[in-house]
Amino acid sequence: MFESTYLNALPAWLSSTPAKWAWVSMTAFASLPGHFNRTIFDAPWATETDNSTLSKALNYINTTNFVAYDERFLHIIGSEATVEHIQELDFQTHEAPCYIPETKQLLFVEWGKPGGDNGIHGWQYLLVVENNTLQKITTDPPVYNLHGCVHFQGKLYGVTDGYGDVETGKLVEIDPISWKATTLFDNFLGQPFAGFNDLEVDPEGNFWMTDSKSGWGRGIVDFTPPNDPSIYFVNRTTTQAKVVWKTTGNANGIAMGPSGKSIYIPDTGVSEFRPSNKNPHGRRMVWAFDLPDGKPVLVNQRFLMSPISYFYDGIRVSGEGWIFAGSGDGVDVIDPESGFVMGSIRTGGGDNIAVSMAFGDHEMWIVGKGGVWHVKNTKAKLKRDW
Repeated sequence: MFESTYLNALPAWLSSTPAKWAWVSMTAFASLPGHFNRTIFDAPWATETDNSTLSKALNYINTTNFVAYDERFLHIIGSEATVEHIQELDFQTHEAPCYIPETKQLLFVEWGKPGGDNGIHGWQYLLVVENNTLQKITTDPPVYNLHGCVHFQGKLYGVTDGYGDVETGKLVEIDPISWKATTLFDNFLGQPFAGFNDLEVDPEGNFWMTDSKSGWGRGIVDFTPPNDPSIYFVNRTTTQAKVVWKTTGNANGIAMGPSGKSIYIPDTGVSEFRPSNKNPHGRRMVWAFDLPDGKPVLVNQRFLMSPISYFYDGIRVSGEGWIFAGSGDGVDVIDPESGFVMGSIRTGGGDNIAVSMAFGDHEMWIVGKGGVWHVKNTKAKLKRDW
């Protein structure tokens, strides 16, 4: 085992783990010697330093699968967990992962330019998780530019950017057996959407959708966004809709706590468009809200945290209430009360970027630039009850 002033010794019960771990000493990192520097877009182990001892520790961390900042992370992941890069795809963004427990398949997409037909994608990837075979499928009718997806009561629900000046963003229901697709919602009383990024379904089956400027920014949608990025609530029964939140940054992921009484929203105004740019002074924050008695009103807004590095894209909450968020180098696991990052599940560094994830019971799939990663045998249950 690698030993360093900057790393805590792993507990004995982790000595035979099949994965490679680092447990960062927050005390040692509180005061660093010599020169050091990194940007907000780089992970801590990419820190530039002139201290050889620190440099060796950072280089070691960059070879690991799991990085802990808090002892609780050790117990969430456990001693049997592994991370495997099961599909090595190009460095195009991959998005909208949906695990289908009934068929043991993972749906996900290649998103945005330069892929597809000038950035237009009318097909999706389907991964058979038992043998990691991959194929392309097309729904009937085709769903174009799927950007976010959730599984709920045997169906898939997805949101799209729309494309060109032909189709605006919409919410669709997809049958994962017949692959029939049905449009449920495509306008706000005649107003087109800018282009949906992600969605969440609450325990009653109502929809919470993030309408963003990402599709417009990547040239998938031609028309200028009609308003600032927003979150729409749609009642499943009546299809009555309303805006519940707006930002001048960008609406990206969205996730609900396991009780259905809290919701988490990353604002990613750090991404600027036309021209495309990452502005380190842009918004890269996670907001937390409460939901009173399940009503579509966000109350008790609080600034939960800002990522240690990069910005949060896809975000999901586990059955035990921990927040998982795609954060460039890997997936951060966050305490929903304090906002502290407890640890990170790494996707290998380099050009690989973790974008979003889908949960099984004690496993998860991460999709992003570079393909698909399978995290299995976690100690904590990840899948929620609905």
